[in-house]
Amino acid sequence: MLIIPFTHTPTLSSITDQTARQSTYTEMHRYRSALHAMLQQRSNGALGAVTWEVSRGTGIHIHWQFLPVPADLIKRGLVDAAFKVEAENLNYPKFERPSATADPSSEPGDFFRLWIWEPAAETETTNPEPEGSDGTAATTKATGTEKTLLLPLGAEFRFDIQFGRRVMAKLMELENRMNWRDGVQSQEEEEADAAAFKEAFKEFDFSLQE
Repeated sequence: MLIIPFTHTPTLSSITDQTARQSTYTEMHRYRSALHAMLQQRSNGALGAVTWEVSRGTGIHIHWQFLPVPADLIKRGLVDAAFKVEAENLNYPKFERPSATADPSSEPGDFFRLWIWEPAAETETTNPEPEGSDGTAATTKATGTEKTLLLPLGAEFRFDIQFGRRVMAKLMELENRMNWRDGVQSQEEEEADAAAFKEAFKEFDFSLQE
């Protein structure tokens, strides 16, 4: 699944207006958090998620790729290890912590950014306001822990843009879907999946409430 902003620019850091850059990042992050909440409620904590971003000045349009993952793989440290081992096998630089922790939207240079979200053991349900006359009930929010890792990429570095998909396909034993072209759906299948997702996500979609 892709999270794609309206702003047409190759990287977040290339958005020169600070307010616009931060608001773009914030909205993308809100969608990611809403997806976490949906996964936590629908799977009762059985699913975590991995999100990655390839940020290169030569890119075309910012986007994040979001993938639900069995929470057990995250808890056992296998997701973290899989990315680090594959990077080492390909002679890539080592993963490191982000430098722009105060403002993640301003992370400089070219990089592969990885977020690994592990859900809490139980779903935390909060009710910030009393139930209204419109029947609005308690809001379920995602809880858990998240790790962010960064793989620095030089401007001339030859990087496989399918790196994230390749790592996760191997880890989840889905090698036959390592290349996205091998998993192309028919139009009917895409429409059915889109309709099912909209139905599952609508109570978590903040854009429908604003």
